[in-house]
Amino acid sequence: MEQALSSYFVFYTVAQCGSISKAAAKLFISQPAVSKSVKKLEDSLGCRLFFRGSRGVSLTEEGTLLY
Repeated sequence: MEQALSSYFVFYTVAQCGSISKAAAKLFISQPAVSKSVKKLEDSLGCRLFFRGSRGVSLTEEGTLLY
């Protein structure tokens, strides 16, 4: 579980904002960079953290536990 602390901060910000694009704006990084960071965290933990939809994201059960 050697994941950079920044990936967890990105996850936390996305969970707070409920949107990858809003989190990207808040973090002053690009939307693809946020998506990639979340994907890497999901891959390293072996589970999905967000349900992605047209109106944003919502936490899965595992995502809620991590949050």
